[in-house]
Amino acid sequence: MKLLTATPFALFAIFAATTAFGAGQPPVTATPVALATLHQSYSITVKKPADLIVVKVKVPPGGSFGWHSHPSAVAVAIKSGTLTLYDSGDPSCTAKRFSRGQGFVEKPNHVHLARNEGTTPVTLYATYLGVPHGGNPNVPAQGPANCPA
Repeated sequence: MKLLTATPFALFAIFAATTAFGAGQPPVTATPVALATLHQSYSITVKKPADLIVVKVKVPPGGSFGWHSHPSAVAVAIKSGTLTLYDSGDPSCTAKRFSRGQGFVEKPNHVHLARNEGTTPVTLYATYLGVPHGGNPNVPAQGPANCPA
């Protein structure tokens, strides 16, 4: 499995923050709001016209997104707390936990459930990559029979 990391983005942000692109012009600055390491390879296809949507989400203890899917791929970076993810494609529906500095990418139309099973709030940043123009980035779904969650 190929390890992908957000490190190149962070390096670019540092470069951009310290480099002026012309004499006498103010420097361009970039501040990463979340940084996460991905542990899987991903390939994403976007059909146009499409929207790119970036959101900051706060999930209180006990909060849940419910079973749902997305019409596009979604990249998620956990800023704080621990998010528990249940995958409808996993026959055992084993919980996967993602904490600060970790991330994942959800494939389009893949049914899953994410919730905060901890005692502290979860803050995450999600980037929807190619939602059909004007469409809803979240689609409610029924929980699969193999998942008691």
